[in-house]
Amino acid sequence: MSRQVLNLSDLKLLHFLNPSSSLSQAQQAHAQILKTGLSNYTNLTTKLLSLYANSLCFAEAKLVLDSIPHPNLFSFSTLIHAFSKLNSFGNALALFSQMLSRGLVPDSFLFPSVVKACAGLQSWQFSKQVHAISFASGFGLDSFVQSSLVHMYIKCDRMRDAQKVFDRVPERDVITYSALISGYSRRGCVDEALKLLDEMRALGFEPNVVLWNGMIAGFSQSKLYASTVAVLRKMHSEGFEPDGSSISSVLPAVGDLEGLDIGIQIHGYVIKQGLKSDKCVVSALVDMYGKCACTSEMSRVVGEMEEIDVGACNALVTGLARNGLVDNALEVFGQFKGQGVELNIVSWTSIIASCSQNGKDMEALELFREMQIEGVEPNSMTISCLLPACGNIAALMHGKAAHCFALRRGMISDVYVGSALIDMYANCGKIQLSRLCFDKMPTRNLVCWNAVMSGYAMHGKAKETMEIFHMMQRSGQKPDIISFTCVLSACSQNGLTEEGWYYFNSMSKEHSIEARIEHYACMVTLLGRAGKLDEAYSMIKKMPFEPDACVWGALLSSCRVHNNVTLGESTAKMLFNLEPENPGNYILLSNIYASKGMWTEVDRVRDTMKSLGLRKNPGCSWIEFKNKVHMLLAGDKAHPQMKQITEKLNRLSSEMKRSGYLPNTHFVLQDVEEQEKEQILCGHSEKLAVVLGLLNTPPGSSLRVIKNLRICGDCHSVIKFISSLEGREISVRDTNRFHHFKDGVCSCGDYW
Repeated sequence: MSRQVLNLSDLKLLHFLNPSSSLSQAQQAHAQILKTGLSNYTNLTTKLLSLYANSLCFAEAKLVLDSIPHPNLFSFSTLIHAFSKLNSFGNALALFSQMLSRGLVPDSFLFPSVVKACAGLQSWQFSKQVHAISFASGFGLDSFVQSSLVHMYIKCDRMRDAQKVFDRVPERDVITYSALISGYSRRGCVDEALKLLDEMRALGFEPNVVLWNGMIAGFSQSKLYASTVAVLRKMHSEGFEPDGSSISSVLPAVGDLEGLDIGIQIHGYVIKQGLKSDKCVVSALVDMYGKCACTSEMSRVVGEMEEIDVGACNALVTGLARNGLVDNALEVFGQFKGQGVELNIVSWTSIIASCSQNGKDMEALELFREMQIEGVEPNSMTISCLLPACGNIAALMHGKAAHCFALRRGMISDVYVGSALIDMYANCGKIQLSRLCFDKMPTRNLVCWNAVMSGYAMHGKAKETMEIFHMMQRSGQKPDIISFTCVLSACSQNGLTEEGWYYFNSMSKEHSIEARIEHYACMVTLLGRAGKLDEAYSMIKKMPFEPDACVWGALLSSCRVHNNVTLGESTAKMLFNLEPENPGNYILLSNIYASKGMWTEVDRVRDTMKSLGLRKNPGCSWIEFKNKVHMLLAGDKAHPQMKQITEKLNRLSSEMKRSGYLPNTHFVLQDVEEQEKEQILCGHSEKLAVVLGLLNTPPGSSLRVIKNLRICGDCHSVIKFISSLEGREISVRDTNRFHHFKDGVCSCGDYW
């Protein structure tokens, strides 16, 4: 076919196809090329391809490429380079595949872009194929191509393959060494990284700041905090000046080591080097001081910023909450919001997590609502932080709404969202839905297995807990310390002492896991609740380490169940030394005395509490209906429906007495008249919550109540009666477990 010659008007096209041309000019040129049939001129079409690609008009660029009868290597390369540069890796590889199918052979200039695309997708399969193609194309000894392959394998986390390619690179440079050393650092391979550093120096290459930063960041990500700090010191001692990247990478490690002294020195270096304007450095400083419990320093660093940065704001809120100052965190968050700081998804997720982890569950739900009003889109991390708040207060409708949101946004395959859903449904009393979420998870990690076991244990389902424990092992997942805590807790809820001893002993014998303090606490609870108080006490005395308040508290609670005064007194004394400001221990001892009618001792304990400024934590219960969570306190008089609640309670009481029920005033541990004891029993928060639910929900619907203390025996009997009389299923979660009441029977079998 004879070749067309460009005329004068066609030459004007070149004017519209220079690098500075606008998109509209490129489109005019495209129209002219199509009109005049000049698609054969690769000089014109390649320039047009380049313009479209740089303008992100990939559909138009693809049309141009498809219109060229015989595209050459340069035509494909132009677009592949552009796709790779703009991180459109899938399109880059698709074009590369199309190019190969036309029989075109890539050159050494194209391979780095293709290799970058493989690395960007972290595709091991594509990487192997591209490596083979490069070798078959004769670039096995090309340093430029081979160095790109090293980077590719590092990105794909294939360090062994990266090392093999590196060993064959004929001309190595600092960049390739830096990449490999950083890769080993990220994997926590300290010896390999340092060995390569020495090898590089032996060849006459000196490390640069980029290499040092790669090691610091890598060791920090690998949680090798001491090594991270050691590398920074080595870098500084050899005359290199750490920059903002060095400092922002080392400070998290300093914080996790709680190395306040080195942190203060680094802060001084930051001021001296003028790095206070680096937002990443300031955020890392705030985070470090938070981990070191220096909240005043955190606030001071943020206060000294010339321009408030959202990263520093997030670090401050998280640091305050980490140190138990969640009210301060909420206040600071509100201030930043009021000052017009552009709070991002991290900001909202951080404050929601802070609330859900520190008993501010209602606030967490409200913040999630505010976040959506502000137009900030929740991500999977937000949902996994919100769901515990829903579970903590049994806000099932809110939890279901979050579940639906996760389904709509395609987050349901995220293992952390899945684990949080399992936990939320279990905490809301819906153990069947919890198991359903577990069964539908495409992949499961140890957190998922532990979550479903914890749920079953909380519901007193020891058989199911043990079945999941063994199913987990058959799947190839090894149990950890939390797995054993779950199964031992399930045994203690059901008084299964033989099974409990089996799992406790198997930890070290079969799984090489040394029992920790929480496992001893579970065993003490198991033995103590089963009435084997002497055996529980003997186990404490034989522990390989000093028992803490958790262990002694488990024994004291068992002494309260069995009203053992002698052992209760000695146990309480241990707790008074360990937790002098915990009112719960004094209350338990007082209740043991009261159960025996020892009112003088009761008064003595309560006088001690008064002198120490300690007050009993009031009984508190939550119930959700009509998409709102309601809270009631023991003896509550302020609730707007209290009159109706009292009237309903009186009617229920009369009905119960006609059926032969008498209030068990033994559970009123106060030296008052019987009639007053009955009135006190009527004011228990779980009773009030159940009756409030009866008044505000349709007949026959189920009720879910959460209580912050152990349910009392009288309330347990009353709710059993109500479940039968009213034809309701009622779930009550106290500090020990779930109680499912139906037809006058409780799932605990009256053992709790």
